[in-house]
Amino acid sequence: MIYGDSWQKAEIPGPVKGFQIDEPKRLAVIIKRAKRPLIVVGYRVVKMVRDKMDIVSYLLDLAKILGAHIVVTNTLIKNFADKGYEHVYLMPAMELIDRLRDSEWSGVDGKGGYDVVLFIGFPYYYEWLMLNGLKHFAYKRIRTVSLDPYYHPNANFSLPNLSLDKWVVFLKSLKEHL
Repeated sequence: MIYGDSWQKAEIPGPVKGFQIDEPKRLAVIIKRAKRPLIVVGYRVVKMVRDKMDIVSYLLDLAKILGAHIVVTNTLIKNFADKGYEHVYLMPAMELIDRLRDSEWSGVDGKGGYDVVLFIGFPYYYEWLMLNGLKHFAYKRIRTVSLDPYYHPNANFSLPNLSLDKWVVFLKSLKEHL
């Protein structure tokens, strides 16, 4: 088992820590097994990549490859809606987490719950809380993946702590392996 160190050293995740995935190919295999994936996008995602890549197009391509829905938690919804992908939804992050932990919730389209949820673009402390909530209240149904360049021990699977350039290379390689 591979465990990393939290990006913020003062954070203590508890006895259960997520697996650190160092290779895009390994993460692609895990994500491809999903029957009903969901991608959750936070407001920081555009600032994180700066001018290194078109992250909105990247996430839309990822969603198309996986047949996933995308939930955008902020005003970036316009950027996604302008690209024409029909499975993009707007929902506040904490409302989404509350619904995800509810085993009776049938997804944003009413066709069933999600089995894998990918997170990207949130402040570290905020994503920490969201992943922690799912780790404790939805662990039997949902696997979580953090696509941020920081190790998140509350996710089932997380990238290691990466520099911006290495992170962009990782994301591009992940898409190629899918």
